[in-house]
Amino acid sequence: MKEKINYHKIYNFIKGDYSYKDYLEIRNWFENQEHELELEAQLLQHWNELTETGLQADNSLDYIYQRIQRIISKEENKKSKLLVLWEGYRKMAAILLLPLILFSAWYFTSHSFLKNEATQRTLAESWIEINVPEGSRVKFNLPDGTMGWLNSGAKLKYPGVFGVHRKVELQGEAYFEVTHVDNSDFVVSVSDLDVKVLGTKFNVASYHGDNFTDVVLKEGKVEVIGTKAVFDYILEPNEMACYNREQKKLTISNIDADNYTAWKDGYLIIVDEPMGKAVDKIERWYNVDIVLNDPVLKNYHFKATFKDEPLEEVLRLIAITTPINYKIEERTENENGITNKKRVIIEPKK
Repeated sequence: MKEKINYHKIYNFIKGDYSYKDYLEIRNWFENQEHELELEAQLLQHWNELTETGLQADNSLDYIYQRIQRIISKEENKKSKLLVLWEGYRKMAAILLLPLILFSAWYFTSHSFLKNEATQRTLAESWIEINVPEGSRVKFNLPDGTMGWLNSGAKLKYPGVFGVHRKVELQGEAYFEVTHVDNSDFVVSVSDLDVKVLGTKFNVASYHGDNFTDVVLKEGKVEVIGTKAVFDYILEPNEMACYNREQKKLTISNIDADNYTAWKDGYLIIVDEPMGKAVDKIERWYNVDIVLNDPVLKNYHFKATFKDEPLEEVLRLIAITTPINYKIEERTENENGITNKKRVIIEPKK
């Protein structure tokens, strides 16, 4: 369908009152031969409105055509000049902006690198600490992919970012599955020894107040290095290194490593251990205080495996297999209004 010509747009165009859109539309009318007769009729009909001269119609039409063409031509020249000017500005901007772009790229890259380097250095210098409440167990993941579990009351400290030498500090008991990293060792540091590995699965138990630090190897190899006494031993799977703090002596024994790592799966296993050592485990597992009324009780040995049993049931089973009696005292509040731990009194049978 042929577009209808708007005479008022042409009239305003001649007066100079038009938009760029109007200009494009009018130029299209005058370039399209389909509009020739209609344009001529429109111009003839409104001649008196377009001019105050007494020119003849044909001359008047030529005059009008020429005037409109001049305006169109003027717009074309203006557009052409703008294009040339824009092209010049574009080339100039490219020349001027290139150093700016290069400088900006250098600035932001270098500063981003420096900022990232500073962040990495800050993270490497900062330490993260995990504290496990009494009676709980917590799974952890380290920045290098190493994972493991922390037992009741344990604390683990490690840097935000590992360097070539990966080192963590442990108080309490933890099970580690160390991710192997080429040319990078992994060290677990406790109060009296270091455990150095490349990639392996092992357990370390070193609580303050205990007389022993135990290192149990499940897979791979670990090197146990003394820091309070002189020793250096490489463990094989299913071996345990037990350091006696009072005697400052390291002993090695063959064991079933699963019995010493099952705690992470919810099992409390006591493997022919003296009562004194077993009581320490039970205290942390159930967050209770246990008092042995007779020193001779510390030398009693027994075996047991517990899974989700309440404290009362554990004590009952121990009493069946060893000559002891026990009493669970009511919990009390201290002077600050804080409830004390549950207290268990164990004494020999009479």
